[in-house]
Amino acid sequence: METALLSLAAVLAAVVVAPVLADLSKRFLAIPLPVVEIALGMIIGPAVLGIVAPGGAPQALGRMGIAAIIYIAGYELDVRRMTRRQLGWASGGWLVSLAVCAAGGIGIIAAAHALGLQVTGRDDVSLVSAGVFAGIGLTSTALSTAMPAMRDAGEISTPFGRAILASGAVGQLAPLLALSVFFGGSNVWWSAIALVVFFGLVMLALWLAARGLPARLQRVMHATMHTSGHFAVRIVVFVLALLAAVSVEVFGLDMLVGAFAAGLLVSQLLRGVDRDDRELVERKFQGIAFGLLTPLFFVSTGVAFDLRGLFSQPLALALVPAFLLLMIIGRGLPGSLVLPFGSSARDRFAAMLWTSVGLAVVVAVVNIAVDGGYLSSVVGSAMVGAGMVSMLTFPTGALAVRRGRATAEATAEPA
Repeated sequence: METALLSLAAVLAAVVVAPVLADLSKRFLAIPLPVVEIALGMIIGPAVLGIVAPGGAPQALGRMGIAAIIYIAGYELDVRRMTRRQLGWASGGWLVSLAVCAAGGIGIIAAAHALGLQVTGRDDVSLVSAGVFAGIGLTSTALSTAMPAMRDAGEISTPFGRAILASGAVGQLAPLLALSVFFGGSNVWWSAIALVVFFGLVMLALWLAARGLPARLQRVMHATMHTSGHFAVRIVVFVLALLAAVSVEVFGLDMLVGAFAAGLLVSQLLRGVDRDDRELVERKFQGIAFGLLTPLFFVSTGVAFDLRGLFSQPLALALVPAFLLLMIIGRGLPGSLVLPFGSSARDRFAAMLWTSVGLAVVVAVVNIAVDGGYLSSVVGSAMVGAGMVSMLTFPTGALAVRRGRATAEATAEPA
């Protein structure tokens, strides 16, 4: 018991210290908070200090952290701002990404295996399955990371920003759907049918939720907003837990699929609520998510990160740039198809960088793959490492490219 409490205290200490270190890093190189949290997890984990072992309460609570991230992405997604063309090309681009990344993943895994690296956690897992699992993870786009950065840069309301959000929404949800269908443990066709039925029910629920909360419940929500009741927050947590449980227990899908659907549903439910109350509910839930659950997820990921295995084998370390290159070519290039024909080279390159950013879903996929034995811990750590590098560099590069475009246009306009 004392060891468990010490481990929890160490993880929470990392959660507290992370924002301070991330703020200090701005003087030299702005490091995203999730990257700092993963790094601190490595330090307190077996790789360095050995204070915390993988698993336990922090990892269990951290699983709710990734669910909260996906929920918020679904909640903040406003499909009405996206055109059918954008969603169509975003979906088509992701299908191209799936084909390219699956083929590339199989190639990388097969090459690493041929050179003597252990690439799977179980002997009965084929190299094709391992490669497809890795490829699906690399087709993701970190929409939850892109949205705040793009909002700060004033890009959300631009046609470019709306196109990237469409591609990001597909890139955040589609990999989870693909995992549920191909690796859900059931027949592929039954999994596909279950997925269609689940989303049919979600669409029905969204249609019913369009009426909003009943007036009586809105009054209770307003009356308990500043009391210990917090009725609205309880609704959010209940809907998130309910749809996550239903997606897993009833339909055999990943719980993150249910979390995304919960975000869409709650957003619809609260649409008719007083604006101030709705914004307060958002801040309260984000306080729970980003103040506790999400950092637990990233710190726990760092604790489980196989740093020694990665650095003790040069071949394993070489997988990081290999996966990073596959993210750019396999995800970024097809992801940029969401932009209209005739877009400038700068915009298309910036779109490639934005849609290539992947960490939260990559980590979630790696956790599932390593736990299920589809990938070894070393290969999973290489994928997480590639995701960390993408988050460190791609958003900054994309913003710089867009700023350069604006500067060039402003310079050319007087002439």
